[in-house]
This record gives sequence, structure tokens and C-alpha cells, in this order.
Amino acid sequence: MDDADELFSIAEVSARIGLAPDTLRYFERQGIVPSPRRDNAGHRQYTTADVELIRMLVHLRETGMPLADIAQFTGADDKVTDPAGLRLELLTAHRRRVQDRREDLDRALKVISRKIADYSERTTSSLELLDRPDCTIAFSAQGEGPLLFLVGAPAGRAGFAALAHELAGRFRVVTHDPRGIGASRAVSEMAPPTPEVLAEDLAALVDRFTGGPALFVGTSGGAVTLLELAKQHPHLVDRAVLHEPPLVSLLNDADLTDRAAAAFIAAETDPQWAVQEFFDFSGAGHHTGPDQTPPVHMALPELPTEELEKNRYFLGRMAGPTVFYVPDIEATRRISVVLCAGALSHHQMARRATQALAGQLGLPLIDMPGNHVGASAEPTEFARAVVPLLER
Repeated sequence: MDDADELFSIAEVSARIGLAPDTLRYFERQGIVPSPRRDNAGHRQYTTADVELIRMLVHLRETGMPLADIAQFTGADDKVTDPAGLRLELLTAHRRRVQDRREDLDRALKVISRKIADYSERTTSSLELLDRPDCTIAFSAQGEGPLLFLVGAPAGRAGFAALAHELAGRFRVVTHDPRGIGASRAVSEMAPPTPEVLAEDLAALVDRFTGGPALFVGTSGGAVTLLELAKQHPHLVDRAVLHEPPLVSLLNDADLTDRAAAAFIAAETDPQWAVQEFFDFSGAGHHTGPDQTPPVHMALPELPTEELEKNRYFLGRMAGPTVFYVPDIEATRRISVVLCAGALSHHQMARRATQALAGQLGLPLIDMPGNHVGASAEPTEFARAVVPLLER
């Protein structure tokens, strides 16, 4: 008897699948799975195909597919004339539900992570201030070990707090709010937050701790800041891990360039539209594998006044100089640099740009957990993946 002819009792199926026998009987009574064959004594006999079908049912149920749809998918509903077509339709609709649910969970996870980070920061680090000629930079430090700076733009201390907590067992982790962000509040006569200015702020912060080289992890605009730091102050960089610098300048994409420029110009007068446009053309709010592309458009809810004000600054003043920044490739080659991108950022603007940068530098592109915001949304997994990149 080959595997296809092997028969299993209900107890054996229960042990293989992890469903109680009573649950299997319930699904059968409800018409969710077809009734198996029976032996002369009336005992159920499941084939290998039956077992695999039930295993699939479990996956569908665990991801929230309605029982009526499962019944149709498994073929228990024998009135279907095109079962393959129906299964494709059911799975396509269910994948959309799962994706929507994942996005809802990601939003909830961000809120939870922020609260964990908030409480963690209160107990493990204290706010300090660095005076600059035209503003004051807020920063925090925690942990012991080699000096590590987590750099973002616009992400600041709050965005990195959970990741910093994960890394503080191995490193002395420093996070800061870039000028105009968080506690580093914008003031009149402050220089605009270009990569050049942000790199000088970062260099001054490094000097506050040490005059020698340090380790860096830069995400999004923070990775662009590190590219400029490498140009201005290469002696400060021991190793830099760059995660998804969103360099539109490297993509040779006229339509994307025009859309980005229009969004940044509109940010001051219509930040809601600017945020929506940025969300759509960047694709950074989605999870996309190698065979997936971000949706062309997904409507965002109306943003509260506080968020609109933040994006007037971020999109109106910081984002443009960042995404249109042209890196100095030769200067970057003079430092130890690692390029990485989210494993779920495929076909998104920032991953495409990082791939282009990797091509110019002749470096591999390393996959990291999550998407563009993996460092804040999945701090434990991101920390686990980034430590080997820093310790090479």
C-alpha cells in the first residue's frame, strides 16, 4: 500500500492535525468537510488526501475564513460546477481579508510597541540635551558596550525606543530626535533639516560621547544622514548599517520624481493630501513579498491636527532634501557599510532605491524582518538580525 492508499483512524488524524475527534465529527456534521469512508464496523477511515484537506481547513479557519466559505473550498458543498475557479476566488478574497487584518494588527502593534518603548525609556534612560548653534538636540543613552547610534529622519527617540531596549544588552545605544522632531523642537532661524545639516548634528552628538569611530544603524532618512556623515566625517564611522535609504535620485523614474516633488510642495497647504500621495507612491505602509506589488491606492483616514502639523514639517521641509539627495559613491566606499531592506518591502520605493545603491557600490542587499518600518514594528526580530551585521 502506498501513501495514497494509507488509511487513518479518527484518533490518528486528531493526533496529526491537532484537532479533537469531537471537532472533526462536528465539522463533518456541519458539512464543512466531506464524510470519510467507513470500514465494515462503521469506523471512519481517512485517506492521506482527506488529512491534507483537513489540514488546509485548519489553516483557513485559523486565519479567519468563514466556515461557509471553508465548506465551499473543501468541496463539501458538492453543488459547485467549477471547484478550481471557486477555490481561486475564495482564496483571493480571503488573502485580502488577511492582508487587511495584518495591517490592522500592525497598527495595533505599533501602538503597543510605542507604549512599551515609552515605559522602557522612562526606566532605563533619561533625556539629555546637546546645544547646537541654531537649536537644541534631545538625546538618550542606555546600555553598556560598544557605542551604537540609531539614526532616523523623521524617526527619533520614540521610534527607536523599543529597538534600543532590545540592543542595550550588547551596546551603549544612543538615540536622538533630529532637529524639528520630538523634543528637538523647531525654532525660528533654525537651519533646514537637510542631510548635510543633520549629519553635522550627528557628528556633534558623536563627539559628545567619543572622538573615535562608532557603530551606526540608520533607517529611511537616517540612512541618508549616514551617507552624508560618511562623506563629511568618515573617521567617525566604524560600521554603518543602512536600512532602506529612500533615494528617489537613484531610480531614474520621472513620474515618481514628479509625484514626490508635488507632494512635498503641497505639504504646507494640504498635508492630508501630501501624506496620502506619499503613502501611495512610496508603498511603505504595505507588506509585499517578491511576487507582490503595493496597491496603487489605499485611502487613509483623516489625520488628527497634531499629525498634520508633524507632516507639514516632515514632508514640507525634511523629506524633499532626503529623497533627492545624491550620495557620494566614492566616499561611501571608504567606510564599512552594510545595505539592507525589508523582506516585505519588495517593489516599494525605498527598497528599489537601496537595490540601486547596492548595485553602484557592488554590495549585496540583505533582507531584514518586516517592511520599511521593521525596526520599529518588529524590534525583537530586527535586533536579532542586525546584531550580526554590526559584529562582523
